[in-house]
This record gives sequence, structure tokens and C-alpha cells, in this order.
Amino acid sequence: MRPVTLGGCSGSLHLPAGGEAGTGVVLCNPFGYDALCAYRGWRELAERLAHGGVSVLRFDYPGAGDSTGNEEDPQRFRAWIDSIKMATRYLRAASGATRVILCGLRLGAMLAALAAEEMGDVDGLVLMAPVIAGKRYIRELRMQHESWLKTSNGSATADEVREAVGAFGFQLHADTLEPLAEVNLARRERRPARRVLIQDVCNNASLHELAARYRDWGVRTDVEIFPEYDKFLVDPRSSVAPQRAFHGVLAWLGLQPGMPARPAAQLLAPAADARIDFAAGNEKPVVFGGKRYAGVFCRPCHANRRAPAVLIVNTGGVHRVGDARLAVLMARRLAAQGIASLRMDLGGLGDSLDHEDSPTLDDTYARHAVDDAGAGVDWLVAAGCREVVTFGVCSGAWASMHAALVHPDVVGCMSVNLPFFFWGGPQTKPGARRIESSQVYRRSVRNPRKWLRLLTGRANGLAIAAELARRWSVRLTSLAGSPFEGRFGFNTSTGATRRLLTDLERKGVKTSLIYGSLDAGLDELEMRFGRNGSELRTLTHVTTEVIERVDHSLFSRTAREIVMARFEAFLLAMALDAGHADVPDCRDSHLRVLCRM
Repeated sequence: MRPVTLGGCSGSLHLPAGGEAGTGVVLCNPFGYDALCAYRGWRELAERLAHGGVSVLRFDYPGAGDSTGNEEDPQRFRAWIDSIKMATRYLRAASGATRVILCGLRLGAMLAALAAEEMGDVDGLVLMAPVIAGKRYIRELRMQHESWLKTSNGSATADEVREAVGAFGFQLHADTLEPLAEVNLARRERRPARRVLIQDVCNNASLHELAARYRDWGVRTDVEIFPEYDKFLVDPRSSVAPQRAFHGVLAWLGLQPGMPARPAAQLLAPAADARIDFAAGNEKPVVFGGKRYAGVFCRPCHANRRAPAVLIVNTGGVHRVGDARLAVLMARRLAAQGIASLRMDLGGLGDSLDHEDSPTLDDTYARHAVDDAGAGVDWLVAAGCREVVTFGVCSGAWASMHAALVHPDVVGCMSVNLPFFFWGGPQTKPGARRIESSQVYRRSVRNPRKWLRLLTGRANGLAIAAELARRWSVRLTSLAGSPFEGRFGFNTSTGATRRLLTDLERKGVKTSLIYGSLDAGLDELEMRFGRNGSELRTLTHVTTEVIERVDHSLFSRTAREIVMARFEAFLLAMALDAGHADVPDCRDSHLRVLCRM
């Protein structure tokens, strides 16, 4: 796999070991959160195709992933179709492919079909769980958003964005919704390709209508059921590559059915001209750590060389762009302040190579995440960054904090919605039931509907009671054992947590702990250090802040803006504390806004 860029879009080129291939495949991403869920599986499909002798290009649409632009830029629907056409031309030129297949998933399948119609020379088309009717897909996005609104985080933090539809931090805006709503693939007037494979989740009228339409045009159309869909497009932490569906694609392309399910992956140096420019700087894909890790280095046009650089690590199973594209947005915003950053994939995530001894995501974090983050710090230092600040959300917050403790060149850390201080607690057990924060349960006491759910068995009262009892037990043990901590061989988990933070203090690491007011991680903080971490006020370098309207994964635009502003102010305050005269202070109008947020 070689990182590339094409016309402002970020991509990955997978070429077969034998050189030029007669067949090339362009993989067309789904939209938004679906693209995060599918990322690792999409990479696996590309590797399997390349192992079978097919050239493959994966890429991000304009305004998505690592590509230039934003989702609210005008005419995204048109831009996405044009980008598929551009990607097809790029793949032909880079691989020498004479036959090209477009393979799309969900909205990517619709976009692939429309692009194929316009090009007229596409050999084949693979539609995986395709969006056939745009209006139906828009309703689906609305339902997903309404489902999130029913959660405690969603109801308390959701934005009201008019003339936009989306879910989980991604939105389609009015000038994208209008052309999307008009599309129904089963009623198109042009043939997309010579042959088509449709894999849908079940037999349904829309599927058969589409297949019949294609067959009427003389298209060789094959239909298969996609039985693993519900395990593929789920939380990126739990997503499982759909082996049967992928096998169907390989067989349809005439590749050997006996190929390994997971061929050995290899990371190659980025293409020499790989670069994306934006107003405040440029970004280049990087491969480092013995060609084990992949990332994107964001370099400002006018660097403040005295400001620390930033390492942004993964959240859960999400690749380096972050939930709701937070890492990309933040990196480019920091570049406007002269601050460089590296957003990297930890081993086994995104495009970085797997750790063979860590088959699960939990194993990856528990065994390797801190060392992996350290490799990212090493790369920044080797690139000329004297000091580094780490940043992460949720599990990324845990990795960034522990990397800050052990790496000598890390001088600061911001951890957002840190779920626990040490890996291995009840929150990390596979299949563990999600328990809300105590604040959510306090509010629920006044809600008759919550009592009805409890009394009718729709809420697990025993699990909730057991978790709340555990929290109180930890807090009482902390209070009772604090005077005896370390004496007579008496040690508690709170004592170990206190030593973690005092070690950060002793090292001089500026540490900011940010929590949403309803986040479950806030309970972990309060169990150890009192309400809102009040017992940490004696520390000079460790601060805590609880903020309204910040949801756990920063799906809401307001939450992202708040966190990015806090982090920007945190970095510039560090530079001011260090006496760097070339760093603007809060007298600057822009920073006055940040300081008030």
C-alpha cells in the first residue's frame, strides 16, 4: 500500500506484486460514519484484491477523510461523482489497467453507478448494500440522528442545524440533499457498465427492480445477499470484515477462491508528489517506525517554531481522521496558529500494520498503544519539533496521557472524556454493558419514563445498581484509605491513579483533563478525586474542567468547536508560560474569544 494524493484527495494505491495488472478496482467509500466503520474492512478488501493481481485505489472524497475541503462546501454531490471519475483516470495511469471496476458501499455504490453512467467505459460495477433511492437514504439518516437524540448525550448536546441531514457528526447540506433526493437508480436512463454485481442485505422490491432495469439494458447482472452487513457497518470498534461478501466480490472478478483471507500487508513510502494544500499550510502522508505506522503531517505555512507540535492519536477503532473528522479539522485549525501536528494510526488501526500478538482492539490498546504513540513522538522530534503535546479522546485520551508520562519529549497532554486512568477496568471488558454517568441517573430519577423503562424490564436495574455500588465503594475506599496509602503495604487503585498524576506533575507535563458534564468518565474522576476532581487542585500542572454541551465522541458541532478552542488556548498558554515572545496572547481578538469559551 502506498499513500498518494490526487487532485486534493487523499488515497492509498495497492498494486499487485507482479507489476502492472490488466484489471483495476476503484473502491468508493460510503458517507460519514459508515466510512469510519468500514475503513479497516475496506483496506482488507483492497489487500486481498491486490494479492490476486488487481490494482486497487482507495480514496477520500473532497471534504471527507484526509482530503481537502469540508462537508459544508458547495455542491458536494457533484464533487464526489467527479472525484470518482478522477480516481478512475488516476488508477489507469498509475497501474496501466485496461479494465476498471467501480466498487461502492452504501452511498458510495450510488455515486459509483452515477459516475459509471457518465464515463461510459467502465467494465464492471459492484454495488454493496447500495443506496438505491436518495429519498429513502435521507430518511434513514434522519432516523439515525433521532435515535442518537434519545440518548443522554444526544439530547443534552445536539446542535440544531437547519437544512442539513446527517448522523454521528456528519451532515449532508441543502445543495447536496437536493440532487441526492432526485436519484433513484432503478429509474435511470443510462447503462452504467457491461456487467454488475449487486449485494444487498435481503431480498426486497427495490433490489429486484434495479436488477430488472439493468437486465433490460442487456447488462449481465448478478445478485447476492450480503448477510454480514449488520456486523460490518457498526461501531468501528466492533466492525468485522464481511468475509462472505468479499469472497463473492473476488469470485465475481474471477480471482482464486483459495487466496488467504488476510494476505500479508506492506506499507510503502508515500508517492513523492503526495501533498494536499489548504489555506494555512499543507499536509503530507508519512510512513515511519520501520514502515509500520501511517500518518499525516500537517505543516503550517508560517510556523511558530517555539510552539510545541501536536500528536493526535486514535479514538477506539476510528482511523486517524477522528470521529466527526475532528483530527483533520483541528490539525488545519492549529496550522493557522503556526502549530504543526501529526495525526497517526496506532498499530492495527487505520493504515498502520497489525500487531500479530494482539488480535482484538482491546489487546492493541492494552499492549501497544503507548509505545505506538511514542513512535509518533519520535517521528515529530526527528522532523525538528523540539517539544510535543499529545491529544486524544476516550481511549485516545488514555494513550496520550500515558505516552506523555513515559516519553521525555512530551511536555503537555490534553485528555478529553478519559474513561479510566488504567487499562483493564470493567469498562474494557469485551461485551461490557454501557453504564451511564451518575449524573444521568440523578436526572433520570425525576423522569417518569425512565422509571417505566426500569419497572418494565427494558432497563437492566441490577446492572445499574451494581455499577453504582461499585462507584460508591471505590470512593469510600479512597477516602478511608488515603491517610494510610503506601503504609504497611496498604495500596489502593486510587493510590496508583494519584501516583500517575503526581508523576506527570513531577515531570512538569501540563495536563488538561476535559469532561462533558454527562460523561461516564467523570465518575471515574470523582471516585478518585472528589466532585469534578476537586482534590487535584493542589497540583500545579494538572487541571480539570467539566463542560456542558460536550458529548462523549464530540458528534455535535458545538462540542467540537468548544474542544478545539480549549486545546488551541491550552497550547498558546503553554507557549506564553514558557516566555515565547512571538506567541500572541489573549489581547489578540481571536484568542479573546477562545479564552472566554
